[in-house]
Amino acid sequence: MALPRLNESPKYEIIIPSTQKSIRYRPFLVKEQKVLLMALESEDQRQILNSIVNTIEACVIDPVKTQELTTFDVEYMFTQIRAKSVGETSDIQIKCKSCEHMNPIKIKLDDIKVDMPKIDNTIKLDDKYAITMRFPKYASSIETAVNGKTSTEQMYSMIANCLDTLNTDDEIINFADEAKEDILKFVESLTSAQFEKIVSFVQQMPQLKHDVQYDCEACGEKNEAVLQGMQDFFS
Repeated sequence: MALPRLNESPKYEIIIPSTQKSIRYRPFLVKEQKVLLMALESEDQRQILNSIVNTIEACVIDPVKTQELTTFDVEYMFTQIRAKSVGETSDIQIKCKSCEHMNPIKIKLDDIKVDMPKIDNTIKLDDKYAITMRFPKYASSIETAVNGKTSTEQMYSMIANCLDTLNTDDEIINFADEAKEDILKFVESLTSAQFEKIVSFVQQMPQLKHDVQYDCEACGEKNEAVLQGMQDFFS
């Protein structure tokens, strides 16, 4: 007799933050968990980031173009899938701001949200040019993270990935059609004031975020912390 396939997976719904589209998903199974663990053991950043996307592709039931997902989409979706798969809480350690004691904190993953602020994605550079911005795709973030770039290089690369179109009265230029080197040269040609407008958009991008308040178990100091990004929830 053939071995049975156990555990008909329950189905859940999740809202993709950037599009507000509702999709269904299932918890990941041992086969997906094995791939994730192997990626973590490899300590290869590209393999780890790719395994996260592969897990989402395996668990999401409705059609979704993972290459179009933003960084905060992927982080939020993976966190919620993990919550339904291996436990709805995560135990982390946070350092007291006063005595630096590491405090154990339990985070309810269901409480983690992505706030979508209303941001004007059109930036006027001067009387002739305006730029429309976009949230960076997770796929481009993988390339930025794994290429051994400095923090400054990563920042410029992220900014380049946020540029959507350059608009004039006569034409619209899609940055996606331009070489990466040419985009970086364009960014370097901006004035400080123009560049700051773009940086301001990047700084306002939605993030996986959660506020934590706790009393230090060692000294009693009241602490407040803001967890940002997926790595903060599983440290």
